[in-house]
Amino acid sequence: MTAPVWPDGLQDGTPLPFSVWRVLHHVDGQRDITEVARLSGMTVPDVQERLNAAAAWVARAAQRDLPVSDDLADRIIQCLTGVVGPVAAVMVDEVLDDLGDQATLNATLSALAKQLTPERVQAFARLLRERGVT
Repeated sequence: MTAPVWPDGLQDGTPLPFSVWRVLHHVDGQRDITEVARLSGMTVPDVQERLNAAAAWVARAAQRDLPVSDDLADRIIQCLTGVVGPVAAVMVDEVLDDLGDQATLNATLSALAKQLTPERVQAFARLLRERGVT
C-alpha cells in the first residue's frame, strides 16, 4: 500500500479544519494509510475523506488568488443579485475596474463585502458557497 502524501500546494500555514490537520499531522510520505489512521484514531475511510477534504481546501485557496474571469464575474453578479438586486452588476463592474490587474477572487469579494451590511455579507457568502464560487 502506498503512503499518502500532502496535496500539492498545501503548506503548514494553510488554514484547514482541525479534523483535517489531525490526519495530515501524521502524513509524512512514509507511513501507509493504515498507520496514519491508527495514529489519528480514525478508520482508513475517515482518513481518506480527510485527505480528499485537504485537497479540496487547497483547490479553493488557489482559486481565490486567480484573476477573475468573465464567467466568474457573471457568477459573482448572480450571487450578489440575490442579495442587492439589479445594482449588483454595477457594483461588480466598479470593483473590477478599481482593482484592475489585482482583481483576484479574494480581492473582489473583499471589496464587495465592504459595501454590504453584515447581514448581506452572510447572505452573499451563503450564495457563493451554494453556487460553488468559494
